[in-house]
Amino acid sequence: MLKTLDSVNTLLRSLVSLAVLTLAGAGAWFGYQFFDEKTAHQQAQARLAEKEVELEKLTVDVHKKAAQISTLENDLAVKTRENQRLAEAVKLLKTDHRIGQISVLSQHGSAAAGDLTTTFEFVEVNDQGQPLEKSRVFTIPGDVVYIDAWVVKFADDYVERGDPLRGTAICLFRRLFGESQAPTHGAVLDPVGTEPTAYRNGGKPSALEQEIWSRFWEYANNSQLARKAGVRAAHGDAPSIKMVVGKQYRVLLRSSDGLTIVPQEPVPDRSKPAL
Repeated sequence: MLKTLDSVNTLLRSLVSLAVLTLAGAGAWFGYQFFDEKTAHQQAQARLAEKEVELEKLTVDVHKKAAQISTLENDLAVKTRENQRLAEAVKLLKTDHRIGQISVLSQHGSAAAGDLTTTFEFVEVNDQGQPLEKSRVFTIPGDVVYIDAWVVKFADDYVERGDPLRGTAICLFRRLFGESQAPTHGAVLDPVGTEPTAYRNGGKPSALEQEIWSRFWEYANNSQLARKAGVRAAHGDAPSIKMVVGKQYRVLLRSSDGLTIVPQEPVPDRSKPAL
């Protein structure tokens, strides 16, 4: 009986010891697991904090890049507008206005014999080539004709911005004459003091233009007076061309310059109205 009790006691002690060891092992395992999870959580938090710092830095960089892009876009827009303005200004400076037309009708005699004469038709026109007056026919000795005119050129900044009063040079035709003639013996076109034909297309000359024509030589010789009116230059101009029978020539006035005579190609059909 005693042996049986001893055996039971031994078994109980063994069971208790096993239970204690089991509990201790379980506690250690749970403790390890808790520590490991805490460490892992702390590491995850640290990595998250690092990523947040990196994200904040990237966000700042993105904002900086966006600001730089916006600045560059604004600069590009400003430069684009300036380039467009300059292109338009250059275009206005180089614009040629069609103001006259010469049509050579016939030639008689010869240069060798010294009796060559040329008969031609002259008419003032608008930019589309439409006559502004009844054409006039002239005959000159030789075959070279000069077109004498007064030309007023305005300061480039007025021309560049298309100023309504000073946006283009203005011209008053004076006379036509051949190279062997004295200018004073040429044919009168727009007498001084009259309204230039070119202004009869839809309006009269402005008060400024009337003032300039009435005091033309004062403006030509008084720089202070000219500058006050925005005039860059005022002077006579007399381009010439050797005429060929059957040809037509356009008389052009550049916005920022003087007169030019160029052949018209192809020669239009004279049986039809000028275009």
